[in-house]
Amino acid sequence: MWPVPLLWWLARVPGWWLARRIGRRLWRHRDLHAVWWACSALYVFAAAAHLLAAPWAAVAMAMAVLAAAARVLVDRTGVLPVQADTVAGALVVLGLWMTAATVWGPTEILNVAWLTLTLAVVAAWWLPRDVRAWRHLRERVRNWAATLPMVFAANGFAGVTVTRPEVTGAGQVAFPLRLPVNVTREDIDKPAARRHIETGMHWPKGSIRDIRQDPKHTSSARAVLIWQEGRIEARTVAFDPPQMPTTAYDAVWLGCTDDGEPFYVWPFVEGYGSIHGLYGGKTGSTKSNLLRLRALLAAYTPKLIWVIDLKSGGKAYAHLLPRIDRIAVTEEQAAEMMADAAAMIPLRAELLLPEHNQVLPATREWPAVEIFADEVRVIWAKTRKAAAAIVEDTNKVTSEGRAFNLAVHGATQYFNQDSVHPKLLPNFTTSFAGRTRNDADSQFLLRGWNRFRTSELPPGAFYVQSSGSDDTTLLFTPEVTDVMLMEAAAATEGIAPTLEPSTADRLPFYRDRWAGLPDTLLQHASDRQREMVREARERAGRKGRRVAAADGRPRLVVSETIEPPGEMDALTAEIADPHLRALVEVHLSPGLVTTAMSNDAVSPRSRAWASARRAAWRRRGLIEQPKQGQWRRSAGERELVVGALEAEEELRSGRAEGGDDPKPAEGGPHAQLRIPPDGPSGRGGEAQVEGGPDPAPPLESHTPGGGDSDG
Repeated sequence: MWPVPLLWWLARVPGWWLARRIGRRLWRHRDLHAVWWACSALYVFAAAAHLLAAPWAAVAMAMAVLAAAARVLVDRTGVLPVQADTVAGALVVLGLWMTAATVWGPTEILNVAWLTLTLAVVAAWWLPRDVRAWRHLRERVRNWAATLPMVFAANGFAGVTVTRPEVTGAGQVAFPLRLPVNVTREDIDKPAARRHIETGMHWPKGSIRDIRQDPKHTSSARAVLIWQEGRIEARTVAFDPPQMPTTAYDAVWLGCTDDGEPFYVWPFVEGYGSIHGLYGGKTGSTKSNLLRLRALLAAYTPKLIWVIDLKSGGKAYAHLLPRIDRIAVTEEQAAEMMADAAAMIPLRAELLLPEHNQVLPATREWPAVEIFADEVRVIWAKTRKAAAAIVEDTNKVTSEGRAFNLAVHGATQYFNQDSVHPKLLPNFTTSFAGRTRNDADSQFLLRGWNRFRTSELPPGAFYVQSSGSDDTTLLFTPEVTDVMLMEAAAATEGIAPTLEPSTADRLPFYRDRWAGLPDTLLQHASDRQREMVREARERAGRKGRRVAAADGRPRLVVSETIEPPGEMDALTAEIADPHLRALVEVHLSPGLVTTAMSNDAVSPRSRAWASARRAAWRRRGLIEQPKQGQWRRSAGERELVVGALEAEEELRSGRAEGGDDPKPAEGGPHAQLRIPPDGPSGRGGEAQVEGGPDPAPPLESHTPGGGDSDG
């Protein structure tokens, strides 16, 4: 009986040892031969099902369950370096063949078809880019996964374990980490900790791209370390959006991530409003191209597109001009645009209804406005005192305008106090950091900027961060050509909305917004825009001749009929006192008015005279003082004129009672005009003279030294 124990020993000791060695070897290289084992097993199962006369419906149901289970297993555990959809799709195809083979038999249903399907499954298994990258790095990755916990422990992070690493198609390796109680993701994500880990693993400097929360888990103890050897390579992305936006609420496609997945941003969030964006990068980082991409995609939605192009004089957006509602190519035009945007906020606030929940819905009747500003250093810099009014208007738009469908996207090379005022930076919710001269140039755009090597980014690549999220995405953007802009303008000119009349008619510069369009851009404008340019230039010319006639300078007398004054001119024309009228006209501006501007308007009146009027208007809620030396209108245009007249009557009557300013005689030169409720511009009422028909201004005597008398 001695051979039996010997055979048992041979099977139990050498045989088990050999089986384990072969099993480990096969498991380590399962990505090479697992497909053959799967195909062979299904062929055996098909033959067995045919011999047992299994119902074809039961076989089909079993294969469907197997495909779903395999997809979940691969997706959650990563036992195979193959996409879960590839595994499920292969099993579905083989399941269909197995169902047919159950009925007719595997030998009768075209073995050639079985061989063809097997080869197709093998090709799908071997050809994906992430699978090929895994085969290239698998030995090193397995060694790193075993060494990484020891390196963490040597740096004071004992207890960190590594699960199954994954290799993506971009050559990146994701090491899923499980953190112990005394270690957080922020601890191992510090720049010093990153450098120590790279040194311990003998990795190149900067090869740890990111340490982020594991997207497959909600537990804070799950993190993912992303490694990539070498610099980030440029990637060509074709303009092929999976889905074009059609409304202001639709997500906007801007390119693909480093994993090859499409990247979307939300331009408008219900309950919050419009999203502002900052774009930074040195010359050649293609930040202007990214702005043009956003403008191109905005053209396919019912939005108003406003452009500030101080770098190329509007040429970068020339081919999209028929779809653009407004364009500014000079600092003065940019100031007018931002002043109109700031004035739009209280006007659109009047449109809010209780069911809107304090956020105006983005509809065609109330279209969203997106402002794209390139090289904003000229208008937003802290060091430029001449641009103080633009900064204040921009601050109002970016801090308060999101609830009223106003979005601002600004781009410049370096974001610091010399390029953007510090008060503006917190108002932007999304940042795009392209290639910079130094890594430190991205500190105003990226949180934890020293973890990213923005100086090594290729053209067209951007790090993207959003407020309220610690995740940073590497984005590769497509190139936008003039032909693409021209095609978009031609395809979307019919859906271009118009600003609601209740707002457009009350903006100070909106009506003549096309007067300053450069002649070089006229060839790209639509017929309607050329007509608006001609009309705006005619109005500007008439206003210029009217001003020249008023200041007594030599002028050319023409017989052309001057256009009747608008509603604003009719309102202020009813004020008899020229100094009071000048003071009201200054404060009718929607932007900020300084005390010096207000005092200069009433010259040679004294500063005390102007100060008394401003104080009276402030008590009535007509104007407000956001900071010392600056004033902003807080009431409507008509309300300011009417309130100023009423305040003037109170001031004069108060001085008369005090004995220093006698009450004007009836019908005298101090008679003031009172505006009826229906207004003075031909809409149901006329100005009525109180105290006599003589509306002439009073004769005043001015004392040396700036004093004045109201007698």
